[in-house]
Amino acid sequence: MRSKKKNKMELEGNSLIDGIEISGNFYEKNENRILTLLLKGIIVYLVTAGMIGGAITATATEFSQIVFNVIIFMLSMLISLIYYNKKTENIGDILYLFMIIFFGLFFGTYINSGFYAWMNDIIGAAGAYFDLPDIGGYVQAIRNTKLAVTFASCYLGAVCVILVNMSIVKRMMFGDLFLNSMIVLFLPVYLELEPNFIYIVFLVSGIVIADIWKVTGKYEKVDSNSVYIRNKKEITYTYSFKGHLFAFSQMIAAVLLILMILYIILPNDTYDLLRGRSESKEVTDDVVETFITSGFAGFFNRYENIGGMNSGRLGGVNSVRLDYETDLKVTYVPVDMRPVYLRTFIGGDYQPYRNMWSVANPTILNRSEAQELRKNYENGAKYSAKAVMDIENIAGEIGEYAPYYSEKGEVINRGKTVSKTFYPSFDETEPYHKNTKMTRAEREYWLSVPNDNVPSLIKTIEKLGITEDMDEFEISDRIYRYFLENIPYTLRPGSTPIRRDFVNYFLDSNKKGYCVHFASASVLLFRYMGIPARYVEGYAFDYIDVRSGQFRDDLKFEDYYDGYLPDEKMPVISLEITDASAHAWVEIYTEDYGWVVAELTPPSSDTEEYGQSLWDRFLKLFGNSNSDENNADDDNNTKKIDTAKIRRNLIIFIFLAIISVTVYALYRLIGKYLRYKKADLNTKLIYRYHDYLKKASKKHDLNNAHNYKDELIVIMGDDYDEKLLNILEKAGFSDKIISDEEFYYCIERFKKV
Repeated sequence: MRSKKKNKMELEGNSLIDGIEISGNFYEKNENRILTLLLKGIIVYLVTAGMIGGAITATATEFSQIVFNVIIFMLSMLISLIYYNKKTENIGDILYLFMIIFFGLFFGTYINSGFYAWMNDIIGAAGAYFDLPDIGGYVQAIRNTKLAVTFASCYLGAVCVILVNMSIVKRMMFGDLFLNSMIVLFLPVYLELEPNFIYIVFLVSGIVIADIWKVTGKYEKVDSNSVYIRNKKEITYTYSFKGHLFAFSQMIAAVLLILMILYIILPNDTYDLLRGRSESKEVTDDVVETFITSGFAGFFNRYENIGGMNSGRLGGVNSVRLDYETDLKVTYVPVDMRPVYLRTFIGGDYQPYRNMWSVANPTILNRSEAQELRKNYENGAKYSAKAVMDIENIAGEIGEYAPYYSEKGEVINRGKTVSKTFYPSFDETEPYHKNTKMTRAEREYWLSVPNDNVPSLIKTIEKLGITEDMDEFEISDRIYRYFLENIPYTLRPGSTPIRRDFVNYFLDSNKKGYCVHFASASVLLFRYMGIPARYVEGYAFDYIDVRSGQFRDDLKFEDYYDGYLPDEKMPVISLEITDASAHAWVEIYTEDYGWVVAELTPPSSDTEEYGQSLWDRFLKLFGNSNSDENNADDDNNTKKIDTAKIRRNLIIFIFLAIISVTVYALYRLIGKYLRYKKADLNTKLIYRYHDYLKKASKKHDLNNAHNYKDELIVIMGDDYDEKLLNILEKAGFSDKIISDEEFYYCIERFKKV
């Protein structure tokens, strides 16, 4: 190290022991700086080519790999050599930047077309992975895809070598290298596309070598070509091209060997069968699919909603976010275990591409079912009853909140409580609507279907297997079973892309959703098959929710219920309803009972993992969530996993690994023993002293001890032995051989300490 004093440069020595000093000329030894930079350039090439080449080959996009690798290699060498000194670094960075700009301006059409071609292949793979046949793509200006992708890959690589080189040359920031590579490879790897094997070797080798050099300290950026760097009283052996090249070659060979062994033990077909699917990855599938279909805009809700609903507006909710705060408080008598529905919105016409239900025409709406049931109650019919429900709007939207078969509709503002009288209908109730028929105008209104939705509806109906002799309830059951078996329920469906129709996108492409999706599609399916139907939003709660209610001993049963009881008498309860009970459903019209609920939403398949830690979820992300099920040899699994072969290969590999490690350890041990036996007493003492230091370093900090004296003072403390120091210095630096007595004296002192 050179120290500057009064503009003069002088070489400082390094003291080993008192009276002995290493000349500064020793650690001013020079290394071939160009070779060292070129070696780092190879790491830049490996990481850059591994990232870009791996991502492109994973999608099977055609491009000239020879041209790509030659260009990236040359650019990697160039960008590394720029750091030869300060002058070349400053000028070279500017020239390289201008080269990037020039290349982008003059070949922009080829670069864009190549990038679009690659993106189209990714989109195609995503369409196959997520079963999205009409996901679309980008238009290419250059028809020669191979040429365009070659231009794009080289240009992208030219940019990446700058970022990679900044991490390699200055600080060996292997973490940055890994993060950057994952950004480029994320989509291909997530879509379970396999990069070319050689590019995986490139990438892993480059990152591992950077990691090792980072740990060993052989990474500092130096502006000179010094082999040794002096830090305080310590000399650091920093650069040796031959040593680094040897370690470099060993690491690439090790990575290649490990990957080949893994491939032999667990080939692709066996791995695919054994791996299965994890629940956590299925959850992230929603996020990735949303990004592919809608971009970043798909992650945001386009309007406010309660439980995913906003008075008939559809498709603008990426994910339903529940606050579980109380919206309504209802007080009533639960008389059976059937769900209770409170209507707040009834949709009339569906408006395609605007993705909304219009508010139902009030002149078309009627409450004849409630009127017929009220007449039955007043006439003392056998299975008739009258009930009262107190509804308090605490934080819900302004709405009617009408229980079924209530005659008078009254809007409930926030902070207001309204008592609603209704007339329940039971399974034993005789048909109560047979004397009140739907008019022709009403039927036409509730059968309207937009022409834009007809093709999607026809395709879905063909899959349902509907026959002419089926009634509305059998058709309803077929629709429900189709949804249950083919379209999963999720609170994270992703918003409908701009310029796409909500129902068509749900049935043909997205094929997942929550209640508003199932209800909207079902209404149009019913209408197209000639069954009057309408879309309804509101709140729904069932007997499980009722069990959490508060018994109201202060209220009389007779004030809230009178008439037929299908089960035993229940007390009055008060129940708090949150946005988790917000719901959308379907009403279909029957000749005997008028408008009745048709529940077409399948049960939720979302799994809440509140009891699991973040680490548990991470471990499950790419793991096998149900190995027993995935290993089953059922009708859907035409291949059988050869578990015996896997076990045999693993046993052989473990056995060979143990043998190899044992042989290597014995080789090192025997070699050390033979060298010790052949050595003179001086060398033997130094050997034993080094073993002694290894043990002592576990209890003592020897980082600042640079010679025998410093080390002995730290280790021995008050028991410091001057005689021991003299013998060690004699053995280490003198040409005289120590005596047997001196040798055994030191050994005994080592043992005592």
